[in-house]
Amino acid sequence: MHIFNNIKRMAIRRRPAFIVLLFIATLLSGCHSMMVSKVDYSNIHLDSTLNITPDPKMESVILPYRTKLMHDMEEVLCISKDALFGGRPESPLTNFCADLILQESDSICLKRYPDIRINVSMVNRGGLRVPIPKGEVKVQNMFELMPFENEIVFLKLSGVEMRRFIDHMASRGGEGVAGMRFGIKNDKAFNPEIQGKPLDDTKSYWLVTSDYIANGGDGFEILSTIKDRISTGVKFRDMFINHLRALGQKGIKIEVKTDGRVYDAK
Repeated sequence: MHIFNNIKRMAIRRRPAFIVLLFIATLLSGCHSMMVSKVDYSNIHLDSTLNITPDPKMESVILPYRTKLMHDMEEVLCISKDALFGGRPESPLTNFCADLILQESDSICLKRYPDIRINVSMVNRGGLRVPIPKGEVKVQNMFELMPFENEIVFLKLSGVEMRRFIDHMASRGGEGVAGMRFGIKNDKAFNPEIQGKPLDDTKSYWLVTSDYIANGGDGFEILSTIKDRISTGVKFRDMFINHLRALGQKGIKIEVKTDGRVYDAK
């Protein structure tokens, strides 16, 4: 019976699987010799038509927090001249985000790690969920853009590891990058450059990205084996919010153009 109740609760939450789950539950709840001749089922719809009255006491506790949250989300950080959309091999959105974290990472290094200089940055296209809107850019827009609690991570890659990393981005059609430039030819990187110079396999380079990517997420397993790693503890989203707020306070509008940092070399 306990198994049946668990599956029933799952079925309510996941309606498409209801028939299969109920069939399994029926089998499990009976004896081994039982034969199923008929299965009855129905969908339980959970929507706005359900008449659920909020508890007044609970509402009184939640209301102040909800009000403050809504107020905070409506804060206008800055103004964007155009809507910034994502895409491959490069796009205004991915370029802007990659430039932002590279610039802000320089500030972090000056304060905490003066012996380190970040060479390149990378943001995965799939992690940027919505465009940055034209006009007012609010805190809410940043939560929609980056709904995950990712943190900023610094990784030290050898030249060979960097080449493999760039090749992997090329095989995916490009990602959001800054501090580097490369073409895509036959799904591999063509003439990769770091800070305006050809990639040197004998040198080492510092990369800034999210902990999700650094941990091998979204197919970037190559980065999960990098030993030289600094976890800054700085939230990706917080970095963006603070940066955009500073732009707004200075009266600077977001204005971005593509510049050929990732291009089709065919």
